[in-house]
Amino acid sequence: MTALDWLILGGYLAGMIGLSIYLGKNQQNQEDYFVGGRRLPWWAIGISTMATQTSAISFISKPAFVALKPGGGLTWLQYEMAVPLAIIAVMIFLVPLFRKLELISVYEYLEHRFDASIRYLVSGVFLLSRAFAAGIVVYATAIVLSVCLGIPLWLTILIIGAVTVIYDVIGGMPAVVYSDVIQMVILLSGIVICIVYAAEHVGGFGVILNSLPPERLNVLDMAHGLGDGSETPFWGFLFGGFFLFVSYYGTDQSQVQRELS
Repeated sequence: MTALDWLILGGYLAGMIGLSIYLGKNQQNQEDYFVGGRRLPWWAIGISTMATQTSAISFISKPAFVALKPGGGLTWLQYEMAVPLAIIAVMIFLVPLFRKLELISVYEYLEHRFDASIRYLVSGVFLLSRAFAAGIVVYATAIVLSVCLGIPLWLTILIIGAVTVIYDVIGGMPAVVYSDVIQMVILLSGIVICIVYAAEHVGGFGVILNSLPPERLNVLDMAHGLGDGSETPFWGFLFGGFFLFVSYYGTDQSQVQRELS
């Protein structure tokens, strides 16, 4: 890490906090803070939703599944094809209902439909499960950053957690959404640069593709999975993935809060 690298990193972290201060100064009420006054633009919500779906796990575990795991390959990612179908279903059947009720938390709906005890129970389970999931994501990110930055793992975790909590708490939902937009642009730009850089240093994209067994490059496995011996049946992945992503985009507070904004 050179002085320029540290300057860029420090500027980025300071910029995230500065953005949250700017976005938070004009918030007047609970609705402004938690759902951006329900005025956030659709394109920002869409990019933020994509960014939330993406984490260090996406760039550490999934490539390993495709390229390194015995029996792995692109067919393991077929379930992602259910994402657009699930999002369309959520947009048609759930989002209009949630917005009509002017909810701030998806768990408010459970209180309307049942009672407060159900709301508290389910929201408590969500917080516990999300805490464990977020811990894994932060840990995976910190492993990579601690190596790149040359600082202890515990300090990396502390910095990631502190900066994230600070800009989220100060700026509320607008800060979360717009920081996601910035991070997604940086993330996609970095991916493109890394792919091009890696390809140039090994002799081109052809060398990369030829180094993988052909079966790992198969995208579709059109098996049904009902006793045919397939571990990656397309129809099973599509069907199961649909319900997985409907539950994620339609009931997970991290997603529904964006849809309500």
